Amino acid sequence: YRKVGGVSVRYVVADLNNPYVRVSVVTARRLGRDESIWDLLARSRPTAAITGTYVSTSTKLPVGDIVIEGERVHFGGVGTALCITYDNHVRFIRQKLHRQHNWSDYRVVLGAGPRLLQNGKVALYPQGEGFRDKRVYARGRRVAVGVTKQNKLLMVVVEQSVSLRRLAWILRALGATDAIALDGGGSSCLYYRRQVKVLPRRKLTNLLVVYDDSAKYEARVSHLKPLNRFAQK
Repeated sequence: YRKVGGVSVRYVVADLNNPYVRVSVVTARRLGRDESIWDLLARSRPTAAITGTYVSTSTKLPVGDIVIEGERVHFGGVGTALCITYDNHVRFIRQKLHRQHNWSDYRVVLGAGPRLLQNGKVALYPQGEGFRDKRVYARGRRVAVGVTKQNKLLMVVVEQSVSLRRLAWILRALGATDAIALDGGGSSCLYYRRQVKVLPRRKLTNLLVVYDDSAKYEARVSHLKPLNRFAQK
């Protein structure tokens, strides 16, 4: 917890240089449904977690692609994706709208956005990433993920209402060179070591999760994927 430019921020730092650290996504047991935060955490048992990608209000399906342990379990085709290689390096890749991408080089992919930072500079173009929902542009509670030059992952929640541009400045002040927004508002959530630091106001469909021990991750990975996934590499 700290204040950045007068804004209260809660965040977790995951050192991806540690070969035992694992990042992944946990989804609801069935895509198109939501679950309580307690059910998602009980099944995944992570060290830390924050809210993942947005979902359609009508179908409750994620808007971005999701890859878990190299398997694409959902195609969304919108936004910019957080992509993590098998040796824990981070890439942020803008998806071509509604077109499938080859994610075979990545252990985990979470398509969300819009992009906040690129190479240390504010880079906002939500329309070009396919975002039409006005709630994405409005001020509100925010969740974001970024990476530093030292290959550390920042998982950030801002409970005050801020704009996307203010969120980008906050990520940069925390040391991120590249970052994207995740689902926020009433979905905002932050969990760390058996404590929910920011409690969501609604049920969720997915979380970005981090493990401090690869053995813990391997024990839970089969519980992270939805039952009705579409097996696509």
